[in-house]
Amino acid sequence: MKNVLYILFFLLTLNLSAQKWKVPVIYGTSVVFNAIGDGLNDSGHKDIGHCFNAASIGVVVMSPFIFNYQKDKWYIYPLSYMFLRIALFDWTYNWTRGLPYNYIGGTSIWDKGMKKLAPPDGFALGRLVSFTVGFSLPINFLK
Repeated sequence: MKNVLYILFFLLTLNLSAQKWKVPVIYGTSVVFNAIGDGLNDSGHKDIGHCFNAASIGVVVMSPFIFNYQKDKWYIYPLSYMFLRIALFDWTYNWTRGLPYNYIGGTSIWDKGMKKLAPPDGFALGRLVSFTVGFSLPINFLK
């Protein structure tokens, strides 16, 4: 739990003055909060888990007030979110539950598909590439 507070403190102290940096930071924060919330819920800490899930939704709902969406480049936003979710969710969930970083579960459709395809490292390189793409898309293609 102490590590979660360190992450929250880090995220709250980021300097978000540049418009193009706000998109991946906000979306990444939403994904991380959702993964922490799911991990806490599955660990039996439902009260704080639901708070993190609510914070995840709140971050996305507040995003139009934090940065201005560029309608002509609408596709950048869902692509960035998707790549950041692929990169961050499972690792954060596993960290929250105390599982190995490359652990792949067996209940969700995503996990079942990943188990069929996954190399022993659990797609570590693929997740790193996904993070790079998800973070750099808004920075490189938005004003």
